[in-house]
Amino acid sequence: MHLLSDIRRDARHPKSRPGSYEWWYFDGISEDGDYQVVIIFYEGCPFSTRYIRSLEKDPKGEDAQAARHPAISISLYHKGEPIFYSLSEYPPEKCTFDEETASVTVGENSFRFTERETHGSDGFGSYDLRINERLPSGDELKGMLTFSGMDPNERLFAGIGKVQAAPSAQTAPSAQTAPSASSAPSASSAPPASSATSAATASGDDEPGHLWNLVMPRASMQCRINLLRNGLIVRELKFEGEGYHDHNLGSEPMRESFRDWYWGRVHFPHGTLVYYIMNKNGRDGSKKWVQDYRAWLISPDNRRLLYTLELTGFKKRTTNGFLLRPARRLRFKEKELEIEVRHKMVADSGPFYCRYISGAKLSHPALEPQVAAGIAEYIRPDRIHRRLYWPLVHMRLRYVDQKPHWVQKSPRLFRWTW
Repeated sequence: MHLLSDIRRDARHPKSRPGSYEWWYFDGISEDGDYQVVIIFYEGCPFSTRYIRSLEKDPKGEDAQAARHPAISISLYHKGEPIFYSLSEYPPEKCTFDEETASVTVGENSFRFTERETHGSDGFGSYDLRINERLPSGDELKGMLTFSGMDPNERLFAGIGKVQAAPSAQTAPSAQTAPSASSAPSASSAPPASSATSAATASGDDEPGHLWNLVMPRASMQCRINLLRNGLIVRELKFEGEGYHDHNLGSEPMRESFRDWYWGRVHFPHGTLVYYIMNKNGRDGSKKWVQDYRAWLISPDNRRLLYTLELTGFKKRTTNGFLLRPARRLRFKEKELEIEVRHKMVADSGPFYCRYISGAKLSHPALEPQVAAGIAEYIRPDRIHRRLYWPLVHMRLRYVDQKPHWVQKSPRLFRWTW
């Protein structure tokens, strides 16, 4: 896993290796906690059975390239229950991916980044998302979302290799005070070339693996969306809240990089918790999986690492209807700071993937306990390749250039698959 936080590297990367993928992820939760939204733009959709079949049939063929399989996933929840879901793979000619700026179009859905203002080395920008997705079931989502926030410190993760305690971990974060400049990596104090920094310049073709860019760990979100059915508005949604945006890039099928992966984020008043728990391929030919567990508390302005935490608890595995057994409770700790994350509400559950609306509690002797909601995910990528599950995938995954699955044409049956 190569890690960085650099808004300047949020544009499309060239990808020539078969099985490569790239996605831009946005999520948000309304201020009252009632609505949750997740939108993902893909170039090289890892869930596409077309893509997988092309890789297996002819790895050197044109259809084994990420550019042949652009897609978008949109999920809208009300109190954790889906009220709109789509996963659509579009023909490449209906999509654009800009290599100069963070700008992507998939069908009639798009996002674009705009730098609003700059003060010295600090910038403030926003992502404008336009959504226009109509499904064969008659379900339709139209509207705009904006994610605005401080540009992250591009040296945020400079010098980080293995998890180590951040120098600022001896003090509690507060709304008024943040760790001093000496407690977080800076342009002057960070090493000139770290694993994160060198990975930031990689195109994705240099070596196998996964690159994760935490572009905007915390953002203000504005949402103006209409939910329609058969052309009639059934919900007119206008809300504000807090959001998150990251960017992922892989130069090989996900199952080659890792066995499974937990990810989550929670916005507390004094910082944003972002974590991943990955059992990754050790690449020593022995088929061993190497544990890679990381968690950070990042300042609300996206500029400093307040804490680097360790995973200390991993409990309460539960089995879903497809025999997937993710943990439902995670605990992170660094000195006197402790955060417990519970995957309280199952928003999506399938044979290789689960999404949760999580609840988290932050405890520190110098602070009143803080409770917040977040979004979390779990994935087992090897299961994506099992044809046993493909009939279920085809009920949900829409190939825009071909006749829809018969389930997708039935409002009642398609919504049941959500």
